[in-house]
Amino acid sequence: MAALQDNSARRVKDAVDIIEVIGEHVHLQKAGVRYKGLCPFHSEKTPSFTVNRERQFYHCFGCNESGDVLSFMMKYHNLTFPDAVVRLAERYGIELEESKLSPEDLKKTREREGLFAANKVAATIFHDFLLKNPAAGKARQYLEKRGMSREMISRFQLGYAPDRWDFLAQALASAGEAEQVAVAAGLLVQRENGGVYDRFRDRVIFPIFSLNGQVAGFGGRILGDGQPKYLNSPESAVFNKSQTLFGLYQNKSAIREAGRCLIVEGNFDLLSLVAHGLQYVAAPLGTALTAQHVKILKRYAEEAVVVFDGDLAGLKAAMRAVPLFLTEQLDAKIVVLPEEHDPDTFIAAFGREALEEKVAQAMELSEFVFSRLVKEHGLSLAGKNKIVRDLQPLIAAIGNRTLQKSLFVSHFSDKLGLKAEDLFGRGEGGIYPAGPSLPAKQRKQGLKLSKQYERLLEFLLIYPEALPHFLEAGLEELVDNENDFARIILDQLKDLDLVGQGDGAEVLLERLHGEEKGLVARLLIEAPSYPDDMKELLVDELTTWVRKQAWQNRKSRLLRRISQAQAAGDDVLQMELLEQKKKMDEVSYT
Repeated sequence: MAALQDNSARRVKDAVDIIEVIGEHVHLQKAGVRYKGLCPFHSEKTPSFTVNRERQFYHCFGCNESGDVLSFMMKYHNLTFPDAVVRLAERYGIELEESKLSPEDLKKTREREGLFAANKVAATIFHDFLLKNPAAGKARQYLEKRGMSREMISRFQLGYAPDRWDFLAQALASAGEAEQVAVAAGLLVQRENGGVYDRFRDRVIFPIFSLNGQVAGFGGRILGDGQPKYLNSPESAVFNKSQTLFGLYQNKSAIREAGRCLIVEGNFDLLSLVAHGLQYVAAPLGTALTAQHVKILKRYAEEAVVVFDGDLAGLKAAMRAVPLFLTEQLDAKIVVLPEEHDPDTFIAAFGREALEEKVAQAMELSEFVFSRLVKEHGLSLAGKNKIVRDLQPLIAAIGNRTLQKSLFVSHFSDKLGLKAEDLFGRGEGGIYPAGPSLPAKQRKQGLKLSKQYERLLEFLLIYPEALPHFLEAGLEELVDNENDFARIILDQLKDLDLVGQGDGAEVLLERLHGEEKGLVARLLIEAPSYPDDMKELLVDELTTWVRKQAWQNRKSRLLRRISQAQAAGDDVLQMELLEQKKKMDEVSYT
């Protein structure tokens, strides 16, 4: 697939701040000169994802993912290289020449742009109609009754779709929007016999924003007696319900600041909480919470607090969310509201402080699960068997994290009055070992380099122009005494025309794979920059070390040859080699 020209990508990378871009998706905290957070590409409890602003580079010490801001966008959002360049260019107002896009990439980009543009126009149409048109009077009254101020309506760009089949179709046509684009966006529905009609009619409209602030889709709440009560846009090239949370775009800063996110079920639950001053809230779009939702929340919050409806359906929904939190290792708690309340009605009846008190008293996942299972099955022998059965999927969701699994199991075994190994098995299929066994086969050790050679490689990654100097000092001979990996890296450095190129290290990373790539990425993220005077001192120090090591390697080889000549009785060769040794000793580096 054809991509943008390199200078376009370079212009984009030079214009953006990798901390700002990644920080929108990962909760980053400053750690010295770098920033750390939980890796978005694998599950972890301890932050190993590191971003270096000076290098404009990231690396995860847990899973070895690494790269620049473009590779992050590609991996995180599942984008092609051109799409990543275009998305960041749009965000930072960098103009790119369309001729540099392949026809296929240009088509995809234009499709996304068209959908976002149509949605933006539609959101404005709905919003203006709600605020200005007399026919929206009942919608304004409804929102006022639900506690929505003018400020809230504006902040979330709420709107109203009148009870007409062609209102939006005509308005979009007047605005110059193509009918088929509006159909693709889910704003209009194609009739079987030709023509189109409005998808949203007589509904309060909730624009659903992507994380970068573009209108990706809509939700609509019926005002009359029609069905369904809530209606969302269909899936499109820019809208995926399982990966989108209502209110996250508006509330992500508050969520980051709080370090936690309240998860509610409905749009009005969220709006009510925000209207009462609780802004660290997000809501799935009329669907069950998904693993992708939890992954997204992990970028912004260290803890999730589920505040679903207090009825049986809400409790069941909370139970279904438990394995997601266990799998993704996001700390989570559950708020159990009175059966007759949802978050909206509870905060309206009792106020913000009462809900905050409920949040402060939220149940740990294990406590919530046990209380629900006991209520459902009881503590008879048969009930305990059913509890154990229902716990199996939750234990499996923890995966291979032995400590977490043991703590989880111990909690339930204590509650049930049973031994953990009797309860959850011993040996194959259980979480406890069958007993003494042979030591497990040692893991294959990672690639290792001597400490000083690693330091040299780190220096060359930052200052590749120094490579010829070290080659002259005998670096080739030094590498021969390291390992195959050292040779691979040196050959790649020699092969690349790195001198004068700011992205030489990035090119090197593209040529490497697996552990080799991980080690180089780690060195690159950790490598410090040096002032010119210190850089010169370090070059001298490393050069001396290279010369000394190369000399020692040559002498070791020479001594082996002398021993071999002596053993073979070759006096002539032995004398020649001893003469060489004498000359080497005259320039000793020991």
